[in-house]
Amino acid sequence: MKTPRDIDALLPDNTVDAGCAASFDVLHSFVEQELSGSDPADSQPGVAAHISSCRACREDYRGLRDAAALFGDAEPLPS
Repeated sequence: MKTPRDIDALLPDNTVDAGCAASFDVLHSFVEQELSGSDPADSQPGVAAHISSCRACREDYRGLRDAAALFGDAEPLPS
């Protein structure tokens, strides 16, 4: 007879993942670092881990990155 195993012991503990809320709060700086030529994963490994594992946040990241690349140098509209 097999001994029952705790499911938590079988699942990897990804303590590096920052989570959705924390990642969203700093996504702009993550994108700015990338567009400036730095590797944002070096300074924000939790955000990098989260973006690679969360489809919704990865889509937000890609959208922000693409918009910043296209319009990052645009001046604000006069009010």
